[in-house]
Amino acid sequence: MTSLYERVQEIKKATGWSQERIGMETGLALSTIGRIFRVPGYSGNETSHTLIRQLYERVVRSPFSDYLDRLFNRYDHWKMQYPKKEFAELLEILEVLLKNHKDLNGDSLDSCRLRWLLGHIYFDRAFYLNKYEELRWAQSALEWYEKASQGLQAHGRELLVQQYKLQQCIVSTRFNLCESGQRADNAEIRKWLHNINYVYLVKTVLQEDSWDWMAARNGLVAASILQDAAHCEVFWHAMHRANQHFTDPNFAPGPDLPSVAQDPDLIWFRSHYLEALH
Repeated sequence: MTSLYERVQEIKKATGWSQERIGMETGLALSTIGRIFRVPGYSGNETSHTLIRQLYERVVRSPFSDYLDRLFNRYDHWKMQYPKKEFAELLEILEVLLKNHKDLNGDSLDSCRLRWLLGHIYFDRAFYLNKYEELRWAQSALEWYEKASQGLQAHGRELLVQQYKLQQCIVSTRFNLCESGQRADNAEIRKWLHNINYVYLVKTVLQEDSWDWMAARNGLVAASILQDAAHCEVFWHAMHRANQHFTDPNFAPGPDLPSVAQDPDLIWFRSHYLEALH
């Protein structure tokens, strides 16, 4: 799900607008816009999400067809608004429509986007709706994400940010199949992260979007698992540049994301880098 912070930053990137202009265009109070920019993990309310999303759709250019981006946004809305039973029923309908779409097996960017959304359906079945069958659904999610990723890579480096976002879906799926307390010392995950050059992809994305503290945090987790002190330092400082809240290792950006000081995936970073600074 795309956060309010990501949306306003991408609006600013696309238009160069100030916070005041974004507030005027959305009708939201300047204090609300400021909070979205300033407070990592700020979730806002339904009105904020709706108004920011509408402005985002109006001014941010996407490489994908408009109707598919709107379908992704509708998917996010369903997940936020509906009970799990109703959400699961909507996914069953959506899955049939996507699998019968004429572009699903093509080579276009829309083909990649369709496969990406199918990956989301299986991801949510694995980790949000049907945990008792998580391995089955997660394997299907990985298959669709990988197909989408292969297609996206064929369209060149100009879609680097989209490639990162899709790669992060794959990383999240693999990570969720392993207990958080065990990922930090998992040789298979360490080898896989090394083979896909994940930290280099994140570094390249941050060169374009230095505001993306979540990408920096993801890079830090990967560097810690890889036991790569140099890249730990790169991503740790990237988090600080994105938002000064992260200079405090005990700062937690939201209920679903622990602080750096508490994240079990960052145990190597804490013991080999952070503790040496204190």
